[in-house]
Amino acid sequence: MDTQKTPAAARYTLAAARARVIAEIAHDRWSTPETMPVLRQIGGHLTTAAEHLDAYTPGPALIVLPVEACEALWKADTLAEHHPHSRFAQGFTNYVLAPLTGRELPLPGRLDPVRSQLARREARIAHTIVMLHADDEQQTEQPNAWIREVMDAWRRWVQLSAEVRVDNARPCNRHP
Repeated sequence: MDTQKTPAAARYTLAAARARVIAEIAHDRWSTPETMPVLRQIGGHLTTAAEHLDAYTPGPALIVLPVEACEALWKADTLAEHHPHSRFAQGFTNYVLAPLTGRELPLPGRLDPVRSQLARREARIAHTIVMLHADDEQQTEQPNAWIREVMDAWRRWVQLSAEVRVDNARPCNRHP
């Protein structure tokens, strides 16, 4: 990170870097032919957000979120929500905005799988996400690797949530 930048400018740079890494993830992610264009669009919106975050010159007192960046992030989130096969968790762009907003990072909700095997996977993935959130050292020293690990954990969470939904709906797993 550039040591000449103000603390506020450094936060915008970090947010832009996170957006770029997640854009790379979207562009590199494999999916069905129907979902590949959506992943490219998500990546494009994230790249647009990064450009606007990089171009913004913050004032001395107040963090302001550039409207164009927020709009691009909203579009990326909306696409991911409407296309679960993209395997991005709902609200994943909160990781981009966190350096600017100071909001808590999202945690997974409970899936309540019927089968214990799926419950163990749920616990492992949730634990991974919590531990990554708590890893201030990696967030600071290896921010790109950190955001990749977080997005991978959420990808696994989204995949597991789809499996749990199908498994819990099986007649043999329904409660009378």
